Amino acid sequence: MATETPRQLNPLDRGLYALFAQHADSGRHDGDRVRYRAADLDASFELYLARTYGLAWVTGLAGCLFLLVVTAVVPPSVLAEVVAFFQNGVPIVNQVHWPVVPRPVVAVGAGLVGGGTLRLLVLRAGSTYLRWVGKARRSDIEATLPGAVRYLRVLASGEHDQRAMLRRVADQDAYGETAVAFQRILNRAALTGSLDEGLEHVASETPSRDLLAPFLLKFREHANQSADALEGYLQMEGRLLSHEQSRRHERATGFLELLAELFVVLLVLPALLVLIVTIMGVLSPGLSEQV
Repeated sequence: MATETPRQLNPLDRGLYALFAQHADSGRHDGDRVRYRAADLDASFELYLARTYGLAWVTGLAGCLFLLVVTAVVPPSVLAEVVAFFQNGVPIVNQVHWPVVPRPVVAVGAGLVGGGTLRLLVLRAGSTYLRWVGKARRSDIEATLPGAVRYLRVLASGEHDQRAMLRRVADQDAYGETAVAFQRILNRAALTGSLDEGLEHVASETPSRDLLAPFLLKFREHANQSADALEGYLQMEGRLLSHEQSRRHERATGFLELLAELFVVLLVLPALLVLIVTIMGVLSPGLSEQV
């Protein structure tokens, strides 16, 4: 996780940092800070938030200026029709007798409302992006952790250095975000001089709270006991994770089969309705005759 200082930033980021970095201490961004840890972006949380606020203000000002100009130059007849539509079609608003509002007031009001709305939408999009990145990392860890644990079990049978084992997995691109998490463990251990500190730190920030976090804590516990205890734990955990992965694949396969069947029904149903209508059209004259 990056921790840039203002002097290390380019002039644009330095300006945004000076203007908006104080928002990172606000309580309304506590949830964003948690999602940021799960996302594991290159930029620091303060810089990411400053960039988001900068983009939000630029977008809001641009939208405000655009609506202000459009409202100011639109023909009076079109503006009157729009105002009449809202006055007559929106509930509660159509029950109030509104006075005639001058065009400059309408233009300024439309610009402020539109610009403020765009600004809030950009801020919400920044928070949503962190959530999406965190979910993507969690899905990748769930898919790659079983294979990484099986590889660790193989390594544990001939290797007793935990750092070397984690480094072997971290060097494998096939393990995706799991390998990235192991590399972060090694980086943290290199800074603090303690592998246990690295395991605990990554376990507290990983988006995979149900799989990777308990695995890392139990890995530390068994590694501190003995090499045989660690190997036995990795063997058992590899089987459990493989079984859980198979169950997820079965659930996903069943869901896809259900979607395929529903798609087939939606394709067949219109043709079936046409056939029923055609048959009824042929039989209805005979059914309507008196007996």
